[in-house]
Amino acid sequence: MSETDDLVQLHIEALRVLARTNQSNRGLLIERNINDYLAEAGSERLSLERLRNAIDHEDAEKRQGEDWSVARDYVRSRLGWLG
Repeated sequence: MSETDDLVQLHIEALRVLARTNQSNRGLLIERNINDYLAEAGSERLSLERLRNAIDHEDAEKRQGEDWSVARDYVRSRLGWLG
């Protein structure tokens, strides 16, 4: 695995935990995790696309009790900002 793959995996694991929680500040924590990933990853568009693909893969698993909608929507909105 490359360093980039490791970084995506590290943040996906954290997002997986957040996808299972009902904390009231879950959205903020998800956004903070994604922003931290982007700060570490480099190229914003490429990094967002990698993260979007990883989130789509996780969401497609349809594991009971996981809600990936906040992470998915935030990444897509960030991509939309880039035009």
